Amino acid sequence: MPKVTKKTSGRRGPPSSDDSDSETPGPSKNAGKRKTAQQNGARSQKKDVEQNGIVDSDDEVPATLTTSDTTSTQRSGTHLEKQFAQMSVQDRDRLANDIVRYMLASDYRKHLIKQVDIKKNALKDYSRSFNSLMKMAIEKLRGVFGIEVMETDWGKQKAYILVNICDNKYDAAHQTWPPEDHANMGLIMVLLGVIFMKGNVLTEEDLNDLLNRLGISFDHPDETFGDVRLLIFTDFVRKGYLVVEREHGSDPPSHLFRWGPRAKVETSKKHAMDFICQVGQLR
Repeated sequence: MPKVTKKTSGRRGPPSSDDSDSETPGPSKNAGKRKTAQQNGARSQKKDVEQNGIVDSDDEVPATLTTSDTTSTQRSGTHLEKQFAQMSVQDRDRLANDIVRYMLASDYRKHLIKQVDIKKNALKDYSRSFNSLMKMAIEKLRGVFGIEVMETDWGKQKAYILVNICDNKYDAAHQTWPPEDHANMGLIMVLLGVIFMKGNVLTEEDLNDLLNRLGISFDHPDETFGDVRLLIFTDFVRKGYLVVEREHGSDPPSHLFRWGPRAKVETSKKHAMDFICQVGQLR
C-alpha cells in the first residue's frame, strides 16, 4: 500500500500520535529559557549551601539545617568512641577493672561516686571512652559482686550509688554498715523516719527539738557522735543521705532537710517507719 504523507498546517502544536514518520520538532525558545532559569536557580542554591558549609557528597541540597546538625552530632559521637574501638581487648578489660576498683573503694566510705571523678582518677587519658568502659564495669559489678549501680544527680553532675542486691527480699532494705557505724546510721535512720512523718521535709527548728529529746545538742561535742553539726550538715550530706537547703526568706538563716539520693535507693519509707517503731519500743 503506498505511503501517504500528511501535510502539516501552519499552526504550531504537538504532532499527532499517528504521525510516526513526521520530524520531531526542536525545542522552543520558551523551553530553552525555562531550562536556563532552572540551571541558574540550582547554581544559586548550591552557592548558598556551600557558603553555609553544608555540602552533600552528591551535591544535593539538604532539606533543612537540622539534617546537617544531626550528622555533625553523629560524627562527634563516633569520634568519642573511636578511642574505645582502637583499644585491645586486654586494655578494655584492664580499664573496666580500674573503674570497678575505684567504685568499690569509694563506696567503702559511702561517698557518692561522681562521674567526673571516675574519669579523672580511673580512666585519665581514656575518659573519652567512658560510656563503653562504664558499661563493662557495671556488668562486672553485677555479675561478680552482686552489686547494682544506680545513677543519680548530684547538683549538675552525674553520680553513682552501689547497692548490694544479694540475699535481699523484695521489700527488704538494702542498707548494710560495719559495726563501728551503728550509732551514726541509727541517727540517720531516725532522721529519715521523722522527715517522712513531717511530710518529707524537716525544718531546722524541728530538728533541734528532735535532737534535744534524744539528749543531743549542736552546742557542744557529743560523746557518741562528736561534732553533731558537722556530722549532719556535712557527712550525711556528702554521703547522700540528706539534702540540706537554706529556707527561703529565713532570718536568721534556717535550713530544710530532705531525703538524699542514697536514702531513696538504699532504704524505703516503710523500713524507716519500722525502725522508728523499734526505737520507740526500746525506750
